[in-house]
Amino acid sequence: MAGGVDAELKYLVVDRTKFGDATAQAEWGAKKLVWIPSLEHGFVAASIKETREEDFVVQEEGGGQSLLISKDDVQRMNPPKFSKVEDMAELTCLNEASVLHNIKDRYYSGLIYTYSGLFCVVVNPYKMIPIYSEKVSELYRGKKRHEVPPHVFAIADSAYRNMLQDREDQSILCTGESGAGKTENTKKVIQYLAYVAASPKQRQSSHAFNHPKSFEGELESQLLQANPILEAFGNAKTIKNDNSSRFGKFIKINFDVSGFLAGANIESYLLEKARVIRQAQEERTFHVFYQLLKGADSKLQSTLLLDDINSYNYLSNGNVPVLGIEDNAEFTALLHSMDVMGMSEDETLFVFKVVSAVLHFGNMKFKQEPRQDQATLPDNTVAQKLCHLTGIAVTDFTKGLLKPRLKVGRDYVNKAQSKEQAEFATEALAKAIYEKLFKWLVTRINKSLDRTRRQGASFIGILDIAGFEIFKMNSFEQLCINYTNEKLQQLFNHTMFVLEQEEYKREGIDWKFIDFGLDLQPCIDLIEKNLGVFALVDEECLFPKATDKSFVEKLYNAHNNHPKFCKPDFREQADFSVLHYAGRVDYCATQWLMKNMDPLNDNIVALFQNSTDPLMVTIWKDAAIVSLSQTQQDAGFAGGGGGRIRKGMFRTVSQLYKEQLARLMDTLINTNPNFVRCIIPNYHKKSFKLESHLVLDQLRCNGVLEGIRICRQGFPNRIPFQEFRQRYELLTPNVIPKGFMDGRKSVDLMIKALELEHNLFRIGLSKIFFRAGVLGHLEEERDVKLTEIIINFQAYCRGQLARKNYEKRLRQLSAIKVVQRNGRSYLKLKNWQWWRLFTKVKPLLQVTRQDDELKVKEVELKKVQDKLKLQTQDLESLERTHQQLLEEKSILSEQLQAEAELNIESEEMRGRLAAKKQELEEVLHDLEARVEEEEERNQSLNQDMKKLHDNVQDLEEQLEEEEASRQKLLHEKVSSEAKIKKLEEDLALQEDTLSKGQKERKNVDERLHDIQNRLTEEEDKAKHLSKQKTKQETLIQDLEERITKEEKIRQDLEKVKRKYETEINDLNEQLNELRNELAELRLQLARKEDELNQALYRVDEEAGAKVAALKHARELQINISELQEDLDSERASRSKTEKQKRSIAEELEQMRTDLEFREESKQQAHELRDKRETERKS
Repeated sequence: MAGGVDAELKYLVVDRTKFGDATAQAEWGAKKLVWIPSLEHGFVAASIKETREEDFVVQEEGGGQSLLISKDDVQRMNPPKFSKVEDMAELTCLNEASVLHNIKDRYYSGLIYTYSGLFCVVVNPYKMIPIYSEKVSELYRGKKRHEVPPHVFAIADSAYRNMLQDREDQSILCTGESGAGKTENTKKVIQYLAYVAASPKQRQSSHAFNHPKSFEGELESQLLQANPILEAFGNAKTIKNDNSSRFGKFIKINFDVSGFLAGANIESYLLEKARVIRQAQEERTFHVFYQLLKGADSKLQSTLLLDDINSYNYLSNGNVPVLGIEDNAEFTALLHSMDVMGMSEDETLFVFKVVSAVLHFGNMKFKQEPRQDQATLPDNTVAQKLCHLTGIAVTDFTKGLLKPRLKVGRDYVNKAQSKEQAEFATEALAKAIYEKLFKWLVTRINKSLDRTRRQGASFIGILDIAGFEIFKMNSFEQLCINYTNEKLQQLFNHTMFVLEQEEYKREGIDWKFIDFGLDLQPCIDLIEKNLGVFALVDEECLFPKATDKSFVEKLYNAHNNHPKFCKPDFREQADFSVLHYAGRVDYCATQWLMKNMDPLNDNIVALFQNSTDPLMVTIWKDAAIVSLSQTQQDAGFAGGGGGRIRKGMFRTVSQLYKEQLARLMDTLINTNPNFVRCIIPNYHKKSFKLESHLVLDQLRCNGVLEGIRICRQGFPNRIPFQEFRQRYELLTPNVIPKGFMDGRKSVDLMIKALELEHNLFRIGLSKIFFRAGVLGHLEEERDVKLTEIIINFQAYCRGQLARKNYEKRLRQLSAIKVVQRNGRSYLKLKNWQWWRLFTKVKPLLQVTRQDDELKVKEVELKKVQDKLKLQTQDLESLERTHQQLLEEKSILSEQLQAEAELNIESEEMRGRLAAKKQELEEVLHDLEARVEEEEERNQSLNQDMKKLHDNVQDLEEQLEEEEASRQKLLHEKVSSEAKIKKLEEDLALQEDTLSKGQKERKNVDERLHDIQNRLTEEEDKAKHLSKQKTKQETLIQDLEERITKEEKIRQDLEKVKRKYETEINDLNEQLNELRNELAELRLQLARKEDELNQALYRVDEEAGAKVAALKHARELQINISELQEDLDSERASRSKTEKQKRSIAEELEQMRTDLEFREESKQQAHELRDKRETERKS
């Protein structure tokens, strides 16, 4: 294929003939070339000039300097024939230098894809390469991996074929750093799957690669057109990448049992909404803002109240052009994609209204009142535009921003907001409304992609999530992204290294466990476990006086000795550092508590929920928020501290993200993962420029070298015994005896017959394992064997046809010769007079006719006798055939009866399975009902807890009131004691007044005692309520654990359900096969009965013919006797005629003699007369 490859495939195929030169091989061997470390290029080639005990004296290639290098630093070089090899597992010398050199050579030749053992490595070319056309897709469609060059299409096709063959869900994970090309490869995977999973008619008419409009409205087109919408609203230009995904997405494409598309679903993760309000230098916000401002026509701009692109504060850097991206054209493509997704004009207009409103949020300018803690909005023009776009009242909007209504105790008050607080609330609203819009768009796309009428059997999930990010200063969003990549890298390690080796142990293969030193669990525990980063930031959000600084101090105290946690130097700006698998990342904890709580102005949210625009109401429906009233504190928002919030009142961003990521990982674990490792070649976004040290770091971190090692050392291909025997038994004919044989024994016999080396395979308990490439070799031999069988069959068929044609031609040739001979004879005789006389006289000769007729009659008699003999033999053979057919009929009847019994048994088994399925569905429904009941119970408990919380608040307020009353009573007690003292001094003067005062004192003491008792009771009641609250919280935690367990049980049941459904489908297929076989047997029986009836009919005909023949024979016998008599009479008459003929002949002879005598006499007389006349004249 390399020799005649098309021009568009030059970026895929290498001409291997260039690397098999014996001269180059000899030169390589003579130079003793090796790799040595280089600060600039990573590794450079050098030749060994001298060998010492522990060192080499080497000289760099190209006339470089001579160096003394330790033997440990020298790495072996592969022979020239391994240059630009497609699978790096084939390298004889597997080391960092060889892998880097192979990737670099292929990259400089335009070959961006390279296999690395079990997965694919792709280096970002930073330019469009023509290797994704429909022609290339057709090249990879249905091909084995070793038959085509490396490509992401090959990975997608392999996942698609495995899904159809094994009925196992697949996933394709495109991972790598930001800017490595994950998004583009994800788009190409979706493009390929939409192509191969489309029906042939749609594929011929659609040309999805070039003309997506032609099958507008179809699922395949909608799947392709969903990506431009998500890219416009979720992608942005960063320092490393011009089209960086600022959110994660998991695209689940469902297929039916035939492999056609049955629907799709998209789930999004952690949109970087902070990019809406500010961007770093040379970066852009999301693409849609620039597309709308540049691509909208004047009418749309007027409707959306848009201004010049440089007039918006949220576009930090103004108009930032991107090389190769035309915002006008992209906006047109975006409108087309929305149309293909079935979005109405109202929905499209609403989307752009929200985008415009976000821009207007940034242009609201607040002013601080002098000597007052109150902000004002001097000009509300922008607010009017914003309210017009969102469908809310401008008066309520400005009042909600400047003097929001807050709950204090049981009362509501309007609290004045400072300029900083108002600006913070505005930014939070802008981020929140854009995030709500993005989630609504994802839901709307899923609604269009949902095909409930077509049942999905399996799915392929494609993960495209933000790559590992290391900026100069990293915040809360980068921690979430890097945490996700840690989990994905752990899944990669677990799949490639741990599970692979555990499989060897389970199958009883002699294998020594290899520790690759890639355990990422300590770093993951540092982030997600108890007292981890997420747990501590959640804990700090619960305390009213907590700040970002107190959070960092808690981190120091909890993880000061953790191996993955670092405390930065005091001169650095970072607050702490984490040692990720990709390197050390410095984090700044500013605003982390606020970002984790994500508070919003509930006054404005309430306005949005009651907007005049129904779609605005929809996106804010059931919005779970943390209100600013819960986060207000005396320090305000400018200091970046945490907020006053009560435990259990909200769920933080970190909690939600952890749960979402856990669901994603569960989904990925239950699939068969296929990895595409994306490599970023340089940070300058220059095409075909590769920085060696950067690539080496990524190869080390991504586990590429370890993956090649385990592929080389392990047995990556495995196949069950039964499948191996079924597929490759034709390579070993007559090796396995007929009858039942254990799978392991049959595989042993086949392996011995194949004469494979023991190092190339291992036989486990249920599977046979092969090293890389062995199974491909067996597949090639199988293809060759099948080709030979088919060729022999075709040759036999052609031979049969040729022999029949030859016999036909021989008969034709013989007939032609006879015709020619007769024709020539006729041409010779037709003008001969005697022949004409003969043909006229012959019919008149009765005697000759009688002889001929007699001969004809004799011939006819012989033919009739022969025919009678043949008919007698045919009758005997037909009677034997009839007897055989009767026996076959009885045998077929018995088989039919057995098949009917098997059919009945299959029907009974299907009934039992259906009943079992029904039981499992009932159990599943019961469990779902139990889960719903538990959820309702949990909700009711939450409501009860909320009520208890409100009661506790009320009791606290009552307690404060009672405390005030108590203080008042104590004050009265002091004044009473003063009065008593004065009365004692005036005792002598006012004894009557003294007795009255003592009574008053007694009453006051009793009242004080009652109040103290009431206070004690209220304190006891408060303690009891606190205990109840703790108990309810414990109960809620238990219920949450139970719900988690129930959810896990539900997932297990769903897996069991899918398993039984697969078994039922298999049994249904077996039943259908049995039914088909039964139908075929019935057809065979019907054909046999027809043949039998025809044979009986032929027997009857032959019997009738026999009777007629016997009758005809008797008639012929009579005719023969008559003919014999006629013959005798004819013979008598013939003898008489002969006698007459002889007598006539004698008479004729006598007459001829007399005539001759007379003629002689007459002649003598004539001579005598002539003599006399002569004499007379003389």
